[in-house]
Amino acid sequence: MIDLSGKLPGSIKSIGLLVSVEPFYARVYIYQPGFPDSSQSCCRNMPNSVLELPVIDGRFCVRQSQPRMKWKLQIISRPNEVV
Repeated sequence: MIDLSGKLPGSIKSIGLLVSVEPFYARVYIYQPGFPDSSQSCCRNMPNSVLELPVIDGRFCVRQSQPRMKWKLQIISRPNEVV
């Protein structure tokens, strides 16, 4: 689990994540804790992909498709921030 609750302002409703994986055929699944049916997958045969995720409480679960794969997440946008 990744806990960003203390790092994201409460006004943010969604974030854009740039996800990079190695090897390129691997997949990463990201979802809200307790809601695995809401998972979003990325990087199907591509080295990176962008996911738009809703921010509920700032916590995310990450599941990987390969045992020794490498992955990296980077926040690239906060489009729905309420001012």
